[in-house]
Amino acid sequence: MTLVRPNAKVTIDGQTLSAAEAALVWAEIDLAVSGAHDAARLKVSRHSKFASAAPGARVTIAIGDAGSEIDVLTGEVSAPLVAPDGCVLETLSATVVLSRTYQSRTYVSQTVGDIVNDLAGSLSIDKVDAPIQLGVYYADNGRSVWTHLQSLAELAGAELGCSASGGLRFVTPSAGLAPARLRYGAELLDWAIGPAPQPEASSVAAHGAGSEAGANKWHWVLRDPVGSGGSRTRIAGGIATRDAAEAARRAAEERARRAARRGTLLITGDASIRAGDVVELAGVPGADLGPLRVLRVRHRLDSRRGFITRLGVEGTGAGGGPSL
Repeated sequence: MTLVRPNAKVTIDGQTLSAAEAALVWAEIDLAVSGAHDAARLKVSRHSKFASAAPGARVTIAIGDAGSEIDVLTGEVSAPLVAPDGCVLETLSATVVLSRTYQSRTYVSQTVGDIVNDLAGSLSIDKVDAPIQLGVYYADNGRSVWTHLQSLAELAGAELGCSASGGLRFVTPSAGLAPARLRYGAELLDWAIGPAPQPEASSVAAHGAGSEAGANKWHWVLRDPVGSGGSRTRIAGGIATRDAAEAARRAAEERARRAARRGTLLITGDASIRAGDVVELAGVPGADLGPLRVLRVRHRLDSRRGFITRLGVEGTGAGGGPSL
């Protein structure tokens, strides 16, 4: 039997080295869909060819079995830190450029997806899917483009993140994804999953009369968008029609339902799993946990434990809680 060892391939400014060639001590990669930039930290020897990497250097990181490494992050060196026994290269995904970009634009009667595509500018797009239409949206240059994308993601109930190749991802979670099976006694090493208090999902009301008086009357401001009684309601400036308000309300409710189940999974290293994926546990004794959505991924590669992956998960909102 041939023993396959985990490996990393790191490319900095066009130079690609394996873990051994780069004198890599350990690597830690964090991926998420919460609106944070994907990030990595690479600890290398002081004698490494990468020890002199400069801020802004282009980086691609691939990990996995030697010869079958999978790209997990594309971005840039944000800070090369000198340590007593080497150097720690802090890196951020390519989306970090949007945290340094400021624009002033006005959008009228456009979908959130259209706005996101325009605000992204020259950054490559992996996938943008957000059909909610806004009556008007102001992107002021007092906030970065990335901050505007975070606000739009919250409004549309979308996941905001980055692909392995550095492309922007702005997509609505889908419970219909084919889950990756994690088998107890094989890929699954440890888990802690359970119910959590479900946050209250606020209702959403339209500020305009776009539904009552016709689509071209979105700018007619309603005197009382909420009406008497009712639950806690949010009035978003861009939501001008009942259809848009209903879509935003459903997105908030689905997000609250998913948050009613939370936990962590520890698995053998798997670079193919990304934040936003759906996983399913198989063969877990005494438990039926159902499908789980991956919120966060942390890959860790070092000489002591090899390659392991820790997943932060929530429910899919598809119904059916844990039976423990």
